[in-house]
Amino acid sequence: MLKKILMASIFMGIISGCQQEEGLPVEDLTVTEITEVDLPLSATTFITENFEGEVVTSAFRITDGKEVSFEANLTNQMNLVFSENGRIQAFGEDGAEVDCEGRHRRRGGFGRPPRKPGEDGPKPNVIDPADLPDAAKEYLRENYSENEIIKVIFIEREALNQYHVLVKEIGIVIFDADGAFLKLRERPVRICANFQKIEIEDLPESITSYIAENYPDNEILRARKGTRKGEVEIHVLVAGIGALIFDESGEFIELKTCGMHKG
Repeated sequence: MLKKILMASIFMGIISGCQQEEGLPVEDLTVTEITEVDLPLSATTFITENFEGEVVTSAFRITDGKEVSFEANLTNQMNLVFSENGRIQAFGEDGAEVDCEGRHRRRGGFGRPPRKPGEDGPKPNVIDPADLPDAAKEYLRENYSENEIIKVIFIEREALNQYHVLVKEIGIVIFDADGAFLKLRERPVRICANFQKIEIEDLPESITSYIAENYPDNEILRARKGTRKGEVEIHVLVAGIGALIFDESGEFIELKTCGMHKG
């Protein structure tokens, strides 16, 4: 049941494929690809409660020889970092060590150079929303008074000191150390905005037959139709599998399973 909830209805864009070898060392880290069911229970519970309708497209167990953490990537481009016991530690690119393919991140791209001896990475600390600077609290009241604040994290890294506020249905609102608004990393709800929902029973027979033949034990969760790169496509989200892409006539094109990009 939990897996079905995690793989529930809405998917917000195209999912690009990714694969990762287990136990792959990334600089001073060891990154092991896992499935969402291998995440700590409290982590999957957090995702279920706060990201209803999103799919865990990839997940990793990361160790640096001292500490263990888990990272989960969702279909809405959100990546979440959990401690070994499943407590949320960070979210967004500034707190993540790897991307959805398990590649090490650096600010502005991939391939972050190895840390120098004794050099610390980002230090994300979960704080109470009430402890935000007054300026940040006022900004949130004025702009997102009807949206739930899921979590607040303070990131400390060299000269960078920022508050990252995860706001439900909005994204990550970022403030500086004094509480001044810096930017919004918006939840990409506008990706493929021209796509319209299709009722499952209205899918072409060729699509339902393809899914029944290849994935007989997996539930169809959601379908939509629209134009991407000038071509009409039908996207069907299948529990435990990912997004199956078909052309307008119902012919299978490809399977997308991890990480989203704009069409």
